[in-house]
Amino acid sequence: MTVNWVALLQVFGATLLATIVVVTLFVLGIRALSGDRKVPAYASFAGCVAVVLYGLSLIVF
Repeated sequence: MTVNWVALLQVFGATLLATIVVVTLFVLGIRALSGDRKVPAYASFAGCVAVVLYGLSLIVF
């Protein structure tokens, strides 16, 4: 049995990138809410939800 290290590194990189994107969007949403800017906050949270739902759709389908 062999391990495809290139594929493993690609999955690791995609996971790391998705995690950074979700955390960044969430932090930007929290900062926007603390400054009474509701529209950018909701847009950031919607981006978080979109990324999470896309990831779930990749797992399910």
